[in-house]
Amino acid sequence: MDLKEYVQVLELLKKIDFLESVSEPELKNILFLLQKQDVSAGKTILFQGEIANRLFIIRKGSVTITTKSKGQRIILAQLNAPMYFGEISLLRPTSATATVTAGDAGAELIVLTHDAMSSISKKLPNIQTRIKAVIDARIASKQKAKEASDAGDDKPNSK
Repeated sequence: MDLKEYVQVLELLKKIDFLESVSEPELKNILFLLQKQDVSAGKTILFQGEIANRLFIIRKGSVTITTKSKGQRIILAQLNAPMYFGEISLLRPTSATATVTAGDAGAELIVLTHDAMSSISKKLPNIQTRIKAVIDARIASKQKAKEASDAGDDKPNSK
């Protein structure tokens, strides 16, 4: 990333909920741990079940989050900048709970790896608690969507 991009990404980081109370000097330190990834339209970024260990922040474009239940594809969310995904695997590498695909215009992503997060956690110990709160909310939302889909499958077809 060039200097202009660093300034833009710094502003993006300030909009991330679990980084809101982080000081600007600390955010600047985080900048140097980030990677940039461009993804073309419709390309899968992360497969459900894939072992993941990084957080993706959407800088431009959008992504669709989907899961499978009983062979059906369920759309869980449509995310745009400055939203993020992959936070579950950020605290401990684990299999992805959903598939993430780049939107119609593709996506420009800023990536924070698990190793980089470990480094940040040493300086900002309460960051993991903030991320865990986000994770708990997202897992509850996914479960609710799955239950709604399952309930729809149980309804008899009316003809």
